Amino acid sequence: MNILYLAHRVPYPPNKGDKIRALWEIKSLSASHNIDLFCFYDHEEDRHSIDALRPYCRECYVEPLSWWHSRAQALSAVIRKKPFSLAYFYSKSMAAQVKVAISTRRYDAILCFGSAMAGYVDSERAVPGVLDMVDVDSAKWAEYAHNSIPPLCWLWRQEARLLRDYEREATERFARTLLCTDAEADLLRRSSPNGKIDVLRHMVDTAYFDPQKVEVPEHIAALQPYVLFAGSMDYAPNIDAVEWFYRNALPLMRREMPELRFVIVGRNPSRAVRELARDAAAVTVTGTVPDVRPYFRAAAATVAPMLLARGVQNKILESLAMGVPVAASSRAAVAFPQEVVSSIIVEDDASALASKLLGIIRNGPTPPIPELRQSLEKVFGDQNLKTRLESILFEAAANSSMHGSANASTHVAAAPSLTVQKTEGAIHA
Repeated sequence: MNILYLAHRVPYPPNKGDKIRALWEIKSLSASHNIDLFCFYDHEEDRHSIDALRPYCRECYVEPLSWWHSRAQALSAVIRKKPFSLAYFYSKSMAAQVKVAISTRRYDAILCFGSAMAGYVDSERAVPGVLDMVDVDSAKWAEYAHNSIPPLCWLWRQEARLLRDYEREATERFARTLLCTDAEADLLRRSSPNGKIDVLRHMVDTAYFDPQKVEVPEHIAALQPYVLFAGSMDYAPNIDAVEWFYRNALPLMRREMPELRFVIVGRNPSRAVRELARDAAAVTVTGTVPDVRPYFRAAAATVAPMLLARGVQNKILESLAMGVPVAASSRAAVAFPQEVVSSIIVEDDASALASKLLGIIRNGPTPPIPELRQSLEKVFGDQNLKTRLESILFEAAANSSMHGSANASTHVAAAPSLTVQKTEGAIHA
């Protein structure tokens, strides 16, 4: 198939949950299909990452996202009572480039990653579209509203309501809509009963996250014993989670084990996260690291005490694959099927969480469990998920063809060269 792939950010490097998922989709599909990638970048790091995507993409169009312009558009959307999270990612030049691509290429399907990019695919197109919504964003903003005070709670509540209406329209417009968990899919089905909604779980690379292949450097071993939190540390739910653990559970644990540390690993730590590192005897904040696996390997346990959580926490999957015990909040655990949840310590009470974690640390690290890794491979393995994603795209293309689409097909077709106009700061390769 020839597939047009739209993403709100360059899916490389794979240092955030959305980038990990998008990169996996592109790499998996590129083995048998032609991928044209259209996306934005908002950091120089991402701009220079395009070379890493060329082996998987026939064409790449990457456009800069202006910090000021995007925020001005978002503010205008708030005033006009439109979803600001969609306006933030809107670009006339991107819309023009996508329109040119659709009109000049014989695409079999469009795979749109994230609701923010759904607006670039209109309902009049002949090419069938699949929307990977990943999470129900409207529910995320509703949670933010519930946990905020005026005026932010009013703003978040409006965004949740507007996005809910948009999600309903998008699910009816796209041939299929994908969510990463059963819980998210059920939530969207309740608000969008006419959409065709399916589950496509996250992938965890158990061959990469294999403790037998990872050595622990001395500077990491020197931190032991420690409890680990891994994730993008400029993301509000992650910030809330580490602050909660530091203030509520860690003091109870250090009262009985003074040498215990809390290690926070992840890119772009916010000011609030960096301030935790002032407690140098108890907390280490690493920032970006070249490889997170040694930190997992040396950890006594991983924690994911999410107060706000949507979808799958990759840190839980990766920790389990590395054979490291995981303690998570009920909000984080709900994303996993029972065969995985049974291997997670699910606890919301700080005292009970501290007690259970201390028990694990005192009993020593848990060795990798073959049965657990087999369960992870079955539910979150690459090959099964790739087969499912391909079948969804093929079915969308076939259904469109049955309804008279002139462009849909289920074979790899030769395509004419894509002609685009130069856009300031954009990269076309």
